[in-house]
Amino acid sequence: MELAAEKVSFAYGRVPVLAEATVAMQSGELLAILGPNGAGKSTLLRILAGLLAPASGEVLLEGRPLTSFSRREIAQKVALVPQDPPPEAGFTALELVLMGRAPHLGSWGVEGQADRDLALAALRELEVEELANRPLEALSGGEKRRVLLARARCQRAPVVLLDEPTAHLDLGHQAHALDRARAWSRDGAAVAAVLHDPNLARTYASRVALVHAGGRVESGGVELLQAARLSELYGWPVEEAPLFRAGHR
Repeated sequence: MELAAEKVSFAYGRVPVLAEATVAMQSGELLAILGPNGAGKSTLLRILAGLLAPASGEVLLEGRPLTSFSRREIAQKVALVPQDPPPEAGFTALELVLMGRAPHLGSWGVEGQADRDLALAALRELEVEELANRPLEALSGGEKRRVLLARARCQRAPVVLLDEPTAHLDLGHQAHALDRARAWSRDGAAVAAVLHDPNLARTYASRVALVHAGGRVESGGVELLQAARLSELYGWPVEEAPLFRAGHR
């Protein structure tokens, strides 16, 4: 499975965000996307998910233009955890996770026991099973983030796009969330994650994409994460130093 943006440009009104950006993600890889605030990382994910149409260039899924797929077909193949998801007041955590099954349901849209089992398994995998019957409005920011990751897992799409999956999470839960994302890629999914910490990217990613201010994107192996290049990327001096590193459970 491959999802690729080829020479994609995009602007909000007269404000350009991406400029002929090319990036690809493949089965078995975890692609970390890094860059300064406002550079276009979230925009790139939304274009890859088919939620925004590029001004030029195209997105290809399995070699076919993404526009040739129906919205339902895209949802069966691509799962997105947005940076700022819309509120889901009135739903429990389990009900939100079950929404990940929607693209796979029949015309009546009714979940079966197999769907419920997948949802419960996803909650267990993200270690939030105890939240299943709790209203979303009663959850902390970190708990909501883990429930949203469980929804993406429940969707069982071969492509997973994660916009800041470690937001609101403490150190241990950051490590666990990225452990799971890496495990999904090793199981054959193509996974991309927007991250703000180059150390996490270096630890977990197979490849990286750097989104520069002005919309230029460069991608390659984790060896791109060098002090000089990161200093240029963020416009702030970065130094190599020994770092704390979360262990694996």
